[in-house]
Amino acid sequence: MAEPPALLRRRELSLPIPAPGASRERLLAYLALVDRPLTALLARERLKAVAPGEFAYRSNPHQVLQWQVVPTLTLRGEWEGDQLEVRSTSCRLVGLGFGMDSIGFTLEAVLAAEERGLGGWAEVGLHSRLVGNPIGRKVGTLALEAVLDRIERRVGRGLRNDLRGWLGEREDTTKARG
Repeated sequence: MAEPPALLRRRELSLPIPAPGASRERLLAYLALVDRPLTALLARERLKAVAPGEFAYRSNPHQVLQWQVVPTLTLRGEWEGDQLEVRSTSCRLVGLGFGMDSIGFTLEAVLAAEERGLGGWAEVGLHSRLVGNPIGRKVGTLALEAVLDRIERRVGRGLRNDLRGWLGEREDTTKARG
């Protein structure tokens, strides 16, 4: 059986961290914690740890035409080389209605330390025969762009706030010892 057509959207991510002590080495140390940055990126009240580096996540609903679609993902984060890699390992799109179970969703993202902050990318995809027609492609594109907007907001708020707190904790601990 042939693979269904895929619709992919990718966005570059950039998070400047002007905090004192936000060296590349410190940012690498934060990302290497894996679970901490992942929980900072996701709403904790909808997150359940499955194993170290692996989480089940139930997203807020997305409005897609007349449907309230609730993505439920299992995500795996791994420290690979000098970057945090995040991938969906399973996904269910609840709420699309009868006959729409054949739609697949994927997420891949990478975060790495840079000289002045964090950088990386996120890619989301829909895998369905529906994206083979112009209307399905347009609706799918809108849905994927909304998902990328949420990811960007999470990086800009949740991850930034947690990272600043972590840097502050580390700085305070160092100062207390010195």
